[in-house]
Amino acid sequence: MIPATAYVIVGFGAIFVMSVVLHEVAHGYVAYLCGDPTAKLLGRLTLNPIRHIDPVRTLLMPALFIIMRLPILGGAKPVPVNPYHFRHRVRDDRLVSGAGVFANLLIAWALAMLLHLLLRLGLITWDSPHAIVLGMGSIVNILLLVFNLLPIPPLDGSRLLRSFLPEPIRENFNRMDRYGIMILYAVILFVPGLGDVIYSVIAFFWRYVFLHTVGHFWYVVTSFSQLIRGG
Repeated sequence: MIPATAYVIVGFGAIFVMSVVLHEVAHGYVAYLCGDPTAKLLGRLTLNPIRHIDPVRTLLMPALFIIMRLPILGGAKPVPVNPYHFRHRVRDDRLVSGAGVFANLLIAWALAMLLHLLLRLGLITWDSPHAIVLGMGSIVNILLLVFNLLPIPPLDGSRLLRSFLPEPIRENFNRMDRYGIMILYAVILFVPGLGDVIYSVIAFFWRYVFLHTVGHFWYVVTSFSQLIRGG
């Protein structure tokens, strides 16, 4: 038998990695459907996680933040997109920008519905490691969805926002990309109440869109935290 803590860590880790990978693949695949073959030609339309590892975003940044005991930031290597290949520049840019968060929405919904089904059939209970893995998998995808919709470069929300801006403002907005990670980190550290807002939105999604019972949201989160800490 696999210990509950190890099962939860491995199961949740696998869901998290694949969720990030599917987020990036969704961008590339929708870009391909819109006429841009860049990601396909570079071999990025694959579920192989190794193809999506970025030395800085995936490995160095999270390691440094863990060492400095700061909130962890990181991510996969962004899928390359060339908007000049799009058939309809503005529309396709919006579709590609929204594809990643839509993928996370579908994953969150699928995991929540599977959890709901298994609970109703009596195959698992709320205090089982299976429920915690599926629940945390759904919750982390809601987190990825909400976080990526923040209108801060280089997140998807900023790309959606810029597609609605007038051309002169859009050009200035594009110049912020080079400082995106620093701006994002500053916002996370210094904007008061941002974390509470994000948690509230996640809990709202969990309660009204997925399982309709907000109490189980906090139960899953606290159970996951206790298992990770060995408690």
